Amino acid sequence: MPWMMLAVVPLANRPGWWQVLLSYVPIVAAIGAAIVLLWFVNRLAWRWVLTGFSRRAQFMAAGVFLALIITALSSVRYGGRPRPVISPEGKDQWPTFMANPQRTGCSPNSTGPTDPRKLWTFRDSVSRAPFAASPAAAAGRVFVGSDNQKFYCLHPDTGQVLWTFKAAAELFASPVISAGRVYLGEGLHHTSNAKLYCLSADTGAKLWEFPTGGHIEFSPTLFDGKLYVAAGGDGIYCLDPQTGQKLWQYPGPHVDLSPAATRQGLFFGSVWGEQAFYRIDPQTGQLLWKRPAPAGVCGSPSTDGTRVYFGLGNGTFGLSHANPVGSVCCLSIDEGNILWTFNAKDAVLTTIAVDQGSLYFGSRDGHLYCLDALTGQQKWAYNAQDPVLSSPAITDGRLYFGCNDGQIYCLDSRTGQKLWAYDTTQAAFNTEAQVIASPAVSGGRLYVGSMNFVFFCLADAPSPTTRANR
Repeated sequence: MPWMMLAVVPLANRPGWWQVLLSYVPIVAAIGAAIVLLWFVNRLAWRWVLTGFSRRAQFMAAGVFLALIITALSSVRYGGRPRPVISPEGKDQWPTFMANPQRTGCSPNSTGPTDPRKLWTFRDSVSRAPFAASPAAAAGRVFVGSDNQKFYCLHPDTGQVLWTFKAAAELFASPVISAGRVYLGEGLHHTSNAKLYCLSADTGAKLWEFPTGGHIEFSPTLFDGKLYVAAGGDGIYCLDPQTGQKLWQYPGPHVDLSPAATRQGLFFGSVWGEQAFYRIDPQTGQLLWKRPAPAGVCGSPSTDGTRVYFGLGNGTFGLSHANPVGSVCCLSIDEGNILWTFNAKDAVLTTIAVDQGSLYFGSRDGHLYCLDALTGQQKWAYNAQDPVLSSPAITDGRLYFGCNDGQIYCLDSRTGQKLWAYDTTQAAFNTEAQVIASPAVSGGRLYVGSMNFVFFCLADAPSPTTRANR
């Protein structure tokens, strides 16, 4: 109920005092209506219904009516918007970076916009918040972190802030959502002693936290009842997702990506120091194979169940290396043999989306590539003319990604033809309008943030029939 929520949600996350007062107007009106009902109950048309009942029974009937009204009203949040419901069964979840092992960036059975319009935008009214982190869309909500250390839970229809959580460091990692819980890592590369947080998806309350000696720059991965966390120089942790208890740790490699988990193994790569590809047992953390990598493993691996795909390169999200290197490597899951390598002209910092036998990824060389997953042969390349650091999302033959020029692009996934582009610089605070975050697609909408402090929700314009029914 609304008054119960005010006791749970932190003060900083509440609406203004006048919004709170307005939210009680319907309840006060309902109580007044019930009092009037009590006065009329023995005098007007309802009297014959209650004939033969005692005065106490009549008042009890009116009380039940009042309780039903208040119960109905309590399911509505401030402003009359329906409160999203968290699925306790965890059916609506976002268990890893870009939603699944194929890294498609889409909720199950979702489509994206075909002729987009800005449905809403969000800006933090207190502190400017560059959105480098990629969002997650699950459980009827949108979740995203920011460089201002704040984590936001937004209403998907309006962009209204439902709650916020303040971390101890910048938030670059995309969250994981499952069974009414949010798993969130903090920190950039200079951060040490970063924590993984487990929050209530309903209220933002902290359920537990797990300290590391490193930083958590990418999403953890939830698979088969275990939570796998890459913590920079601390390697890989396996945690109990219910309690945060450490089950095992694989130390040694420096891992700055979201591991891919299947029943065949847990796959990841190291970006600093000894550069290598790894497969370990997801139950025990025992090494199954390790293979040298030709460059730092930057992109979170994706898999189709028989092969695993890695993006590699040097440089950073902010700057190319003086001697740029970038490639994609395809390895066999069982033996870890490199089956093929595709060379780009600069680093591949994005993850690789796998869909219907094709691979899609961006590069700092300004292109969005499509390869044949079996052979590594290039099918097409779209020249965006600026670094592509946003991992693509794909659904229903359409490919969505952001670019350093501030555009959000949609391409035909079969041909690479541009279907549309949305210019985020129109809402810019300054000229730093890059979109390096990866989009999340859910329910016909596209969610993504910009480095110039604006978070966007794009959707198709409603049909005339839909508008008329509103």
